[in-house]
Amino acid sequence: MEEEMRYSRKVIVGFIVLLAALMSPRLVFGDDDLVRVTPQIAVEQAQAFFDDVSDEPVTACDPVKMVNSDGESIGYIVRAKRDDVNYGYVVFDSERSWWISEYCLAPNAPMPIENTSDEIALLASQDDIVALKFDELSFGIADLDNNVVLDEKGCRSTAVFSVGNSRSGSPGRFEDVFVSPKDLYKQGYVIDASKTISGMITPTQSEVIKETGTYACDVSAMFAVSSHYVTLNRLKLPDLYHELWQLSGTSGDPNKSFDQATGLYFTQGRTPSPNAAPAIKEFCARRGKRLETSFAWYPSWDSFRATADSGNLSIFSGTLRSSHDAHAMAVAGYVAMHNTYSNDKKYMLVVWDGWFNQLRFLPYDTTIYISHEGTYCGE
Repeated sequence: MEEEMRYSRKVIVGFIVLLAALMSPRLVFGDDDLVRVTPQIAVEQAQAFFDDVSDEPVTACDPVKMVNSDGESIGYIVRAKRDDVNYGYVVFDSERSWWISEYCLAPNAPMPIENTSDEIALLASQDDIVALKFDELSFGIADLDNNVVLDEKGCRSTAVFSVGNSRSGSPGRFEDVFVSPKDLYKQGYVIDASKTISGMITPTQSEVIKETGTYACDVSAMFAVSSHYVTLNRLKLPDLYHELWQLSGTSGDPNKSFDQATGLYFTQGRTPSPNAAPAIKEFCARRGKRLETSFAWYPSWDSFRATADSGNLSIFSGTLRSSHDAHAMAVAGYVAMHNTYSNDKKYMLVVWDGWFNQLRFLPYDTTIYISHEGTYCGE
């Protein structure tokens, strides 16, 4: 009697909790590290899944990276084999609440991308091909190297995936400098080394303006960094912010600025970059914490990496060459990456920019700055 195919669109299994963190091929922030799923990890997790649900001994193999219709990496399709014969597959999909969108275990069962058209099956047998998920039941494939995209019927699609740099070479504002983690993954970048440090109080620019009537990016960065080393009462932000303002010699613009987000006028502050280090040191000393702080003109990326590796925070500040816009940001870590297609390398800082709550990626490209500085803390 022919074996019955076991197939499910929502599978609830006793699977390891770590899968939920690992199965997203996008960047996942933990307390200390960034994690990316590799094909090897996908195979290992698929093997654990097959061992848990299959009555027959099967081997996980042939992982195929999967992207959605926007080109975002969302998971893997991993084949199952028994005695070198195709025996099904499992689809890990980070867009599904259970991470496993479907699986199939049966003799000679093809993977979804092999079950649509002969042309897709032929292209899918080549290297460097990704599965393209259009919806829950429709799969195509994409050759990222040659920008070839086939829909579920084997017809060429209009979708195009970029592997270039999406950032302008001469940004005029800091919003144009930051890069998106998922854009980097779409471009083929993988992580070589990384570290992030948790434990900061990060009031946004809008919150600071509402509560203090002032704002200075350097003062916000000093506040965030100091909060990692000493206990601060968030409810006393106006007093604490004013204290750092005074300690750092920050001066207020006599002409009020208008903040569109809050609809309020506020005093914009300017802080001499070398003043942040002694201000943080004194601020923390008043609260019983001894810190060693230092300042450097034109620092290297390695100096920020070394500070993060020692478990400490820093501040990066810079002035854009094209517009003379200046900004200071608390540095919570770093990421080093390389491109799997071109071997291009990227070195970035993981920063809190003072405008929003989330951490962001700041490429360490010093050619776009007239000047850049570093403030470092150490215990």
